[in-house]
Amino acid sequence: MKNYIKQSLTLTGLVVGILLILYFIPNRVISGLGLREIDILSLVRPRPPEALVGDTAEVQPLVQPPPEVKIPCKEGMVCFEDYSPKGTGMNAFFKALSSRKKNIRIAFFGDSYIEGDIFCSDFRALLQDTLGGAGVGMMGATSITAGFRTTVKHKFSGWNTSSLVDPGKKDHSKEGIMGMSFVPANNARVEYTGVNKPHLDTFNRASIIYRLPEGEAAVSYRINDKKSENLVLKASNRVQKYDIDDTIGRIQFNFQANENLRVFGISLQNKEGVSVDNFSLRGTPGTALRYINANTLRQTDSLLGYDLVVLQYGLNVMSANVTKYTSYGKNMVETVEYVKKCFPNSSILLLSVGDRSMKKQGSYLTMPGVAGMLACQQSVCAQTGIVFWNLFDAMGGEGSMVKFVTSKPPKANKDYTHLNFAGGKYLANILYETLVFERTRYEAKRKRR
Repeated sequence: MKNYIKQSLTLTGLVVGILLILYFIPNRVISGLGLREIDILSLVRPRPPEALVGDTAEVQPLVQPPPEVKIPCKEGMVCFEDYSPKGTGMNAFFKALSSRKKNIRIAFFGDSYIEGDIFCSDFRALLQDTLGGAGVGMMGATSITAGFRTTVKHKFSGWNTSSLVDPGKKDHSKEGIMGMSFVPANNARVEYTGVNKPHLDTFNRASIIYRLPEGEAAVSYRINDKKSENLVLKASNRVQKYDIDDTIGRIQFNFQANENLRVFGISLQNKEGVSVDNFSLRGTPGTALRYINANTLRQTDSLLGYDLVVLQYGLNVMSANVTKYTSYGKNMVETVEYVKKCFPNSSILLLSVGDRSMKKQGSYLTMPGVAGMLACQQSVCAQTGIVFWNLFDAMGGEGSMVKFVTSKPPKANKDYTHLNFAGGKYLANILYETLVFERTRYEAKRKRR
């Protein structure tokens, strides 16, 4: 048998020699070749003494920012989930409150869940109790809820009305912030009368919100069946506002027919305090807000100054057994981003769907689609960086709609879908209490900073 010891020793010596040569090559050359530093003597070379534990002579500790004040959510309360990058989603609204802004304004966009001023009326009353203000806010010239709305008496005739939800309509460029527009036809008339409720019997400002691209528009109005005035609205391509200041319990407007004039709403409020505008539109999923002209929304916002925009939708999208709403979620992300651009100085709060029941084997149970819609809406908030409030949990969660319907007095209608005024009041109180608590969190954080 042939002996390979000599060859092995020669090969070993050759490898050691190469490694020693590499050790003496400067590190920058080695690193430039993409090789790690080579040191075959590291195991036998004496090590320098280790630094003493706690020795900070060479390395100073990092300066830590002061810890934020964190107030945990109250037990039993459903707090806001703020998905804004720095947790500042409600800051615009709370800053307006802290600065004692002359007029605080809230836009409440929603569907049939809040129509007739359900929910909004009590939310508005609670805010006006503590922060001042009066009146119902923005009203349309016409309304499908005038017969059962309890916060204002509303009469009208002689108007042509268009809406975002008109069937077959494709051009929505002429609708206003309410998702509607009102064009005076023959002997157009509208009358608003206060009701015998706190903050709703009188107010001191009525504002016509309109656009008149060309010409002039003749309008007359009468206050409290006594004072009558004539006015002329001037042309502009921008949204305009005409204010009438007086102590108003009833105001009646008469508009001459004018195809160029588009009335976007008439706001009834005090010059100071809180205004809450109920922009409910039956049958809409919310995504139609993107069809309102962006300049129309921005210009209206610049005139009225909204501090908080609330979005309440989803009811008209849910189906009994559909648990994924991917397409709707994508469209709502685009809608929320659109709203953010049109109301750049506003906080945006999305209210989830509430509980909704369906009949199965003789019993009413929470519709399976509710969970899917909740997940969709929460994801929309996370993707757009706005604030989420879980209305479903605030109602009581699974099976709560049945409890609302069967409570005495009932808090919801027997369609097991919609609130009545008692249910609206109940949830408005919960939202108001949550808002007050979230403001304490904001104030604590602000003082700490």
